[in-house]
Amino acid sequence: MLAVSLALVAATTTTVAAQEAPRESRYAVETDALWPFFPGAFRGHFVVNLWQKGNLRGDAYVGANVDFPRNRDTEGRFADYSVASGYRQYLWKGLHAEFSQTTGLGVLENHVTTRRTYRSFDWLMSGYVGYRFEFAKKRYYVLPQFGVASVVYKSNPWPIFEDKTLTKEVGEQAFPLGSLRIGVNF
Repeated sequence: MLAVSLALVAATTTTVAAQEAPRESRYAVETDALWPFFPGAFRGHFVVNLWQKGNLRGDAYVGANVDFPRNRDTEGRFADYSVASGYRQYLWKGLHAEFSQTTGLGVLENHVTTRRTYRSFDWLMSGYVGYRFEFAKKRYYVLPQFGVASVVYKSNPWPIFEDKTLTKEVGEQAFPLGSLRIGVNF
């Protein structure tokens, strides 16, 4: 009798749960599919949907950014280990604008002219525009984005040159940036 009662309760609750409308996911994880190849970095985020009203929504994220050590012709061997955070504002369906910043340790070894090692607390800001494509019942998504980034603070700056002649020092400059993030909602 107890077994029949438990089976009846289980069948009833399963049927009721199955009839509920699927709830939109509020959390996601994402990584960049291009960055391991160019420029040679890893970036991963934990994303939280802060608010949503129809097609408009706002997402915030926090994550890690690792620029793997690589040689730069006009600087030396560079690596970066930082924390990333940002906000993504959806404007219409998947169309969005994003502001992001990373802060962390930048390391330049064997500078091309001074041969010194520089360790610096770096702060980089970037802005993107892109579009979110969802598939598999909105469980997965792809975000192609284009934008611009710039280092806005460096605690221990090093000389950066215009070209391989190493004759004209230019310092940090804004640069174009592309991204192809892939994500999973849960």
